[in-house]
Amino acid sequence: MPAQGWGQRIGLALAAIVAVAIFGFYAGRLSMPLPLFAADETVFLIRALYPPGVTVFDPTLASANDGVHLSAIRAVYALGAPVVAGDRLVNGAAYLAGLGLIWRAFAKGTPRGDQAALGLLALGFPYYRFAFSNLAEGLFVGVLALLCLATARWYRSRPIVHALLAGALAATLVLVKPNGIAAVAALGAVMLADAWASGRWRLVPLRAALFAAGFFAVGNLLQFAAEERVANPLTFFVAEGYGGILGLGTPLSAWSLGLLEAVAMTSAAAVLAGIPLTAGLGDLVTRWRARGRRFEADGADLIFLLLALSLVATVAMASLFAAQVASTPSETKRLWGRYFEFFVPLLWLAAAPALARPMGRRTAWACAGVVLGGLAGLLACLKAGIVLFPWDAGILTAFFHPDPVRAPLPGTFPYLALATSAVVLASAALVLRARPAAAGLGLVLALGVLSTQVDNVWTAPMIADRNALDR
Repeated sequence: MPAQGWGQRIGLALAAIVAVAIFGFYAGRLSMPLPLFAADETVFLIRALYPPGVTVFDPTLASANDGVHLSAIRAVYALGAPVVAGDRLVNGAAYLAGLGLIWRAFAKGTPRGDQAALGLLALGFPYYRFAFSNLAEGLFVGVLALLCLATARWYRSRPIVHALLAGALAATLVLVKPNGIAAVAALGAVMLADAWASGRWRLVPLRAALFAAGFFAVGNLLQFAAEERVANPLTFFVAEGYGGILGLGTPLSAWSLGLLEAVAMTSAAAVLAGIPLTAGLGDLVTRWRARGRRFEADGADLIFLLLALSLVATVAMASLFAAQVASTPSETKRLWGRYFEFFVPLLWLAAAPALARPMGRRTAWACAGVVLGGLAGLLACLKAGIVLFPWDAGILTAFFHPDPVRAPLPGTFPYLALATSAVVLASAALVLRARPAAAGLGLVLALGVLSTQVDNVWTAPMIADRNALDR
């Protein structure tokens, strides 16, 4: 076997050890007897297991009316399983299944080395902090993966079936977490972009009407089955608490803070997903131009576009929400990574066909430029006062820098400097013609190790307290 082949195998073996170690660190939390992020997790547990009148004692419980998430918790309770650990297992299994389904959809036709590298990238991506919790992030990824696969399989061959099924899955998604509405907007944008590129507008009205019928019918039925009150059938997924926040006036100063958080989230997304986004979109545009501007996206293209546009819509939605709550001291200048970080491994997997093709020098420089531009923006936002908390972000806490008031993490370990170096090295490797999957794997594992260390230092005392309370 050539030396290059042995080098690749050794590198993948070492990467596998690191990825499994990161996974194992978080898998140990699945059996924790009590919630770790008590303020967020217990809201859903209490709301699921107590009568609706409990909202009188704590108004924040009114915002937890996501019928699918609550029904999953109630199902665990009805089966007699430990509720906290059982709900975590449901979320963890859904998250891993979602990643596995997307990886399997793109594995065929991808070189084995890239298959392994991207699979390890997804395994070592430290979103488990939230996916293995009593939050609904893991369940969200699982349902999102089903929506992607349904779109890839039936969007072309059975448009009516797809429209109805996509509406039902989208309704399920927004009742797992309301930010699923960003994926609904993204699916609409994919439909319009596809009609424009292919010149086939005839089915657009029918697709939209059937999608809406499935969305509103299934959404309201799910809320009815979960015994969750719906004030308006057209906004069945908007809780009273969120509706009140969105209805508040926003001062100009809050909009400026919201803009800062938008720049921070956009920059962070560019650092983590800049390579697959740039390569995937570049490949899509190249093939569109080569086919005389009458282009029909295939199933793989549709998945990639749906995920990419969902990421954009989610960051925009999170930025608007951040502006609404920016005047609250405890909510301001936070980087809400957990709302969009899970798109990163999904996008790397979905961009596999583009990443496996020979990458030209111009594309490599473009990918590196996007990543480094995102790094510069993120560092500027951190300098401007954006704070990273382990309950707000996963892999992005690799860029942690202590704040003496809001984030006084003990120790002087240079997380930010090492994370910055990892991004620069990955960009340099790409420019020097390393395989994109290998560069991405190295970047994700380096940031994953740093963020896991931050998580361990920050949450170890909290975990000890939870275990002591259970004794």
